[in-house]
Amino acid sequence: MRGVLFAISGGFFLTLQSVANARISSQIGTWQAATLTQMTGFVVALLVMLAVRDRTYKQMRHVHPLYLSGGAFAALILFSNMTAVHQLGVTLTISLFLIAQLALALVIDWRGWFGMIRRELNVSQLLGVAMMVAGIILLKW
Repeated sequence: MRGVLFAISGGFFLTLQSVANARISSQIGTWQAATLTQMTGFVVALLVMLAVRDRTYKQMRHVHPLYLSGGAFAALILFSNMTAVHQLGVTLTISLFLIAQLALALVIDWRGWFGMIRRELNVSQLLGVAMMVAGIILLKW
């Protein structure tokens, strides 16, 4: 249940962040807004890490270099998201982002990429993605 609440919270925060970033980027530029957002996120994460006093941060130097690409991806995500919100609006942008996330997540699970446990892909999962695409078509119509 706790995981579900975190997932829902993450979805809410993603939408709020998309709107805030789009507003910031219209004032100062997209890459400037991405930089500001990344810096703000870093400061908040650092403060939380220090507040909880979890000393596992000392293990950061042992993180596989491939996984450090997550921060670089975050910059690209922010740029893509802000640009899409300006061109498509919030609803369509978030909808397409969710479908893209779900489709890639299915492939990652199916192929076992990034050390994830391989999971079988089934028809109901593909049907679910197709229904989401149909939902976007209805939203856009």
